[in-house]
Amino acid sequence: MTTKRLTILLLVVTLGFSAVFLLPKSAAQPFGIRLELPPTLGSWWGTEEAILQKERETLGPGTEFARKNYKDHFQKGTPSVLVSIVLSGHDMSNSIHRPERCLDAQGWTRLASDEVEIDIPKFGRFPVTRLQNRMTRRNEDGSTRTINAYSYYWFVGERDITRSHWGRWFIDNRDRLLRGVNQRWAFITVTGVIPAQSDPAQETAARKWTDDSVRGFIKELAPVIHAPTLRYD
Repeated sequence: MTTKRLTILLLVVTLGFSAVFLLPKSAAQPFGIRLELPPTLGSWWGTEEAILQKERETLGPGTEFARKNYKDHFQKGTPSVLVSIVLSGHDMSNSIHRPERCLDAQGWTRLASDEVEIDIPKFGRFPVTRLQNRMTRRNEDGSTRTINAYSYYWFVGERDITRSHWGRWFIDNRDRLLRGVNQRWAFITVTGVIPAQSDPAQETAARKWTDDSVRGFIKELAPVIHAPTLRYD
């Protein structure tokens, strides 16, 4: 057992030193996202959402942002959809992380997480993570209200799309070692709030309606912000 462990350790050290010769030799950092969000997207109309100074300071220099809140102007009652894109800066360990960290900091509690795929006609499928979140807010009169939402997120590199932080980590290190590419990563988050229902019997229908609305929005958004270099399944 000791010999096996020493062999594995030697292999890891050898690979680590050999990686020095495979590190990116160019300062250029390719990426696979169009950072500018469109003002309209089908029947959805977007308005700019502020990027807080605290966010800029926390995520570090060189990090770029795009954020809009979209509302469907033709289908009344459709939930608004908040879209946020963060494109990594100089220190990717700070500027790109699991979106769950941001949601936790904003006061959301995660109720569930699952892996789904979005099917884009004429492009293919790509993987995303779906979170079901809940937040309690205090009203001006001292009472409280509960807010439920679905948040979808995914990571985009120069060529690849992945649903997880560790998937991004693996692809990034693979491309650094095998391709000599130091790419910039982006993560995209799309959130739709589930309308509150006075009748608990309507909760399931409201959740499904919101989930379908957000998925439909992503199907329209992805071809616009994804660069042609990205590969779908």
